[in-house]
Formats: sequence, structure tokens, C-alpha cells
Amino acid sequence: MIGTVFCLDFGNSRLKCGVMENGELTEELHFSEATLLGEVRAALAQYRPAEAILSSVVDHPQELETLLAQHTHFIRLHHTTRLPIRLVYDKPETLGVDRIALAAGAWRLFPGAHSLIIGTGSAITYNFLHKNGEFLGGGISPGIDMRFRALHTFTDKLPLVAPNPRYSFVGYNTRQSILSGVQEGALAEVDGMIASYAARYRNFNVLLTGGNLDFFASRLKSKIFASPYLMYKGLNSIVEFNVLDKS
Repeated sequence: MIGTVFCLDFGNSRLKCGVMENGELTEELHFSEATLLGEVRAALAQYRPAEAILSSVVDHPQELETLLAQHTHFIRLHHTTRLPIRLVYDKPETLGVDRIALAAGAWRLFPGAHSLIIGTGSAITYNFLHKNGEFLGGGISPGIDMRFRALHTFTDKLPLVAPNPRYSFVGYNTRQSILSGVQEGALAEVDGMIASYAARYRNFNVLLTGGNLDFFASRLKSKIFASPYLMYKGLNSIVEFNVLDKS
């Protein structure tokens, strides 16, 4: 037993923390960039975690790591961190730590099995974990929000359209055409990527997670396992591996 664990996930859109007890999420905290240190300090005082791990793909104040190290046994996730999986990746120092954590989460749920982990956040990431525990790599493409912004930014007249799950497949005006093109295109991409992996590997799990999970999970043709808290599962498993497994 390792007590309460803070699993901090700092992505391009949100600063979050999963409060884990015995491997299960008990609460999710959201922090503001402007008042980050004060909010984290208050959370440490309230929950008194024994362990903390940070997965960050954004710039954050160094004082945050100092604060966490003062109050917990702290791990800053890095490609050199001791992991329950192996990274088979050219230049692992360029591998996003969020992708590492997702792969660790998949291994925790499905050890000894092939897994394709699809993150649906600012970017759509495809992460393939071999049944022998090796992270082989995958793919990265623009996320839904990024596609909407790109259409607006790189054209003179197309408006900036916000994602909306209610849209016409055949767009009857410019806004509906953008909604259909972006969202149906993203769905077709993900289904197509799953099919391409299926042509190369057999009997693999498809785990779907990330900020746009609900949109994709209800519309994909492929069979998937929806896991909204896979990141926290992965981070917690890395903590357990470092604290409990001394082999």
C-alpha cells in the first residue's frame, strides 16, 4: 500500500490532478494557471498525499516541482523514469510523457496483450504497445479543435467554428459543411487507423481516452474500450512500480 497519490496531468488545454487511493480515482482536481501554486499547496494540505507524479507537456513553474518534492515522494515523469514498460522508440527523449503514461495505463489494464491507445486531445495520438511490453510508437495528427482553427487561420473567409456533436452529415451551409468535414473526417481517420493496425496485428485492444472521448466513443464503427481516466491509471502504476517493485 502506498497511500494517497497525486497524479498530475498538465496538457495543452487543462491542468488536472487525479487523487488516487488504492489504484482508484477518488477525485479529480482542476487548477488555474494563474493561481497554480496556491491551489496545489492547498490541495497538498487537504489530501496529504504520500506520493506525487507529474506528467507535463507544457511549461510550468519550477517552484511547483520544489513544492511537490517538499511534501511528497515526487516523480517528474521523463523518458528515463523507471517504467513498467519498455520504450522502443527512436530518440525517446522526444516522446511525449503523456503518451508514456497512457501506454503504462494500458499495460496495467491489459498486461501481456497488444494495445492501441488513442488519445483524443489537442492532438490525436496513436500509441501501440506490443504484448511483450514494448512501446513501439504510433502516430500524431491534429485534434478536432486544431482542425477547426486551421481552417479559419489558413483561409481568408472560412469562419472559426466550434465543435458541435449535432450537425448535418451533408452540410447545407458553410458552418455545417465545416462541422461535417472536420468531425466526420476525424472519425474516418480514427476508424481507418484502427483498420490499418488490424491489418498488421491480431487480437489487440483499442483504448480510447482524452478530452474528445465522448464524441468519438459514440460514433466510431470500430470496437473500442473507453477509458476516460487512463492517464491517471498509468501515472499511478508508474508510482507503484517505483515504490513497490524493487526488483
